[in-house]
Amino acid sequence: MPNNPVQIVLNDDSFLRAPDPGRAGPDKDFFEKNDRAFALHKAAMLARLDEIDATLAISRFGPVTYVRVRMRVEAIAKSYRPNRALFLADQFPCVGAGAPGELFFRAPRIHLNRLRARFEDAELAGETRISSKTGNPYHYVTRTRSELGAIETIEIAAPDAKRDFSAASAVDAMLDPSAASGYIVELFEQKPLDVISSADILGMRQSFDTLQQDIAQLGDGMYAALLPSPGGVPSIELLVTTAPRRPLIEDRRAVRGELTLVPPVAQVDADVERHELVLKVMAAHPLVRRIRFPVLLQPSHAPASPGSTTFAVPARVATGTYPKVGVIDTGICSHFSDWIQDRYDYLDTEACDATHGTLVAGILIGAQSHNGNDIGREADGCDLVDIPLMPKGRFFDVYGQRGFEAFLEELEAAIVEARDNHDVRVFNMSLNITSPVEQNLYSIYAARLDEIQDRQGVIIVNSAGNLNGAEWRAPWPRTARQAITALASRTASDTIFMPCESVRALAVGALNPPGGSHVEGAPATYSRRGPGLRVGVKPDLAHYGGTGDSASPDKTALVSCALDGNCAETRGTSFAAPLVAKTLATLDAMTGQKLDTRTLRAFAIHHATIPTCLEHRSLRDVARQFVGFGQPSDAASMLGTDDHSITLVFESRLSIGEKRPAILRFPFAWPASMVDPSTRACRGQVRMTLVYDAPIDQAFGTEFVRVNLDAKLRQRQPVDRADGLPSFHDQITQAFLPKSSGMTPPERALISHGLKWWPTKRYAANFGGGVGSSTEWQLQVESLVRAEAQFPAEGVPFSLIVTIEDPERTQPIFQEFRRQLVTQRVDLHDIRTAVRLRARTRR
Repeated sequence: MPNNPVQIVLNDDSFLRAPDPGRAGPDKDFFEKNDRAFALHKAAMLARLDEIDATLAISRFGPVTYVRVRMRVEAIAKSYRPNRALFLADQFPCVGAGAPGELFFRAPRIHLNRLRARFEDAELAGETRISSKTGNPYHYVTRTRSELGAIETIEIAAPDAKRDFSAASAVDAMLDPSAASGYIVELFEQKPLDVISSADILGMRQSFDTLQQDIAQLGDGMYAALLPSPGGVPSIELLVTTAPRRPLIEDRRAVRGELTLVPPVAQVDADVERHELVLKVMAAHPLVRRIRFPVLLQPSHAPASPGSTTFAVPARVATGTYPKVGVIDTGICSHFSDWIQDRYDYLDTEACDATHGTLVAGILIGAQSHNGNDIGREADGCDLVDIPLMPKGRFFDVYGQRGFEAFLEELEAAIVEARDNHDVRVFNMSLNITSPVEQNLYSIYAARLDEIQDRQGVIIVNSAGNLNGAEWRAPWPRTARQAITALASRTASDTIFMPCESVRALAVGALNPPGGSHVEGAPATYSRRGPGLRVGVKPDLAHYGGTGDSASPDKTALVSCALDGNCAETRGTSFAAPLVAKTLATLDAMTGQKLDTRTLRAFAIHHATIPTCLEHRSLRDVARQFVGFGQPSDAASMLGTDDHSITLVFESRLSIGEKRPAILRFPFAWPASMVDPSTRACRGQVRMTLVYDAPIDQAFGTEFVRVNLDAKLRQRQPVDRADGLPSFHDQITQAFLPKSSGMTPPERALISHGLKWWPTKRYAANFGGGVGSSTEWQLQVESLVRAEAQFPAEGVPFSLIVTIEDPERTQPIFQEFRRQLVTQRVDLHDIRTAVRLRARTRR
């Protein structure tokens, strides 16, 4: 039984160091040994610039547009960006990105001749030079040729690529009672609040003016609002109504919604042809980057099989300390009044159907007594703040013409109230926008959730979304081969719903619970899968959500509370999410609510395991799509270790140095009992989890994370570096990185599998037979900044959890390693008490 506390390092600042000097190599020639092909490529690129110039010469939108530059697959790495010699930032600023290797640049006609001249300067042949350091020959090309060769295509952003839905489907969505917005029109840039220079040399003012004119000419009932853009993408919400009013365009960026001149709610115009015209006009404007489908906000369908047994509500113990969770949902019935600390009163009880929220509350309060210790891993009882924000009627009738934006404002106000009045830092939100996450775009909805969580210091746990009954997959097969075959033959989309891609939130998928009719621990038939985006891991975690068995729809093996106060079997990712939220809230309570919220997320990831039925090596990628990092353990287990292991926690921040960001470098000696006395080889197992609060810019698509942090576990090598400094080799790999046979994985693999640029990473290593020949090790956290980004002046905060253990469970790792670190003046403390000490000393 674990009897040693997790140790937190309080003097982390003592281990921040300047990074080692960088060593840049020669520029890459993407047409090496093929100069003739480069000459043809150069001519084609010059022709494209001439076409763009001719288009701008006659454009009514003004002499400026936005071009899409697609890089070659082998040129995706940031060192090959065409921004040092060709698209100079002061003339052609990069305003966004999409898929990996897809960049968008502002292209004013006034500067095109300069760009053309730079293209012309690219030499048609490389040359051989001799290295002054090594004396060896190498192939040399200028940076200009390298950047031009890295480009595959250049084109003006095409109108037909700016939406992926029909006008008819959009009209049907807007007429749905759950519709929460009009079209969200994302722009490459938007007019600043201050006045643009009257000279308008670049044509920016003309571009903005023609966009407003186009909206105004679409007829009465048009309503457009410039929205706040915390995620980095300027956006307009566009409503097409039957109101007999002249078109209204307003700016909501500087004034809060309650002070704006928003007209009364009007009926959506059901004329599909008019919507088609509106969409075509908007897509034709060069300032428009993307038109998003209207927001449909819904709780997941939650069947509740009627029962006759009263759901026994756990009794509160007067001296007990309970976890605290805010329930952002449809409301909670009075059956749980003893556990409801407060209710956010934006919606009257009559305006809510509390069925779904009550089922969520039943899981939070009584999962263990009604479902057993494996499903309900935390003790019963949970203090709740009821935040009913989902109305049972028409969404616009409740939130007005501002719809989803008004909902987000109320969401943040409710979070602030629950946090300030009741110390709630964990919120369960089993609500989804019924649109799948897009591969190459980080949604404005996820960006807004990120901003709320950052600003208020909270965690939102979000359900991954459910398939409807007709879309369910077949029950999970018994063998890995059958599972892969079944998934490969599936043609229907089952991608997770927005805003699950939010990097600050935890998205949760659903597993079959024990005692059900389907394979225990396998993905439930209805659970949506990720990652949605081309990068990262989503969902983050998974938990038991009830069996989806079409043959026995009333039997789910997951019991909660129905609206009438009776027990009911239910299913859905909506009920897997509160099991994770309860664990996070319990962990928060056990550590005195002093850990950073990202550390709570890191603990859940660090102590998550892949279900047994998904452990087969051929299911590696499949398991990641459904369960992310796995199913978390209970909170108490996260905070303790046995004698044969030790867990260290770092809560720190990489700050900006004079020239480059600092790194964390933590030196230590490998535990002596795990070192071969003759060879000095080190054995054992290591797990590491890194979670950091990366700066985010939604405008950059799959590159929305602007700073990458990476952790390394480095062992000293027998031969020093050429400059005389000690040489260290990283001995740990990311959990999802494919086997590389000792070769450096390509950039695409590092992004898609190795989670480069993803702010949650997990690492593992097993030194079963021993590794290396030195006991000198370093734990290191370092950063990398995107080509167009700046390292933030305030630094990048991170949490790192490291576990070193003896898999044979024979050596006293905890005492041995802790004693060694204390001797090195490492300030180690029990995490349950140290967080309170740290809070006092850092004020």
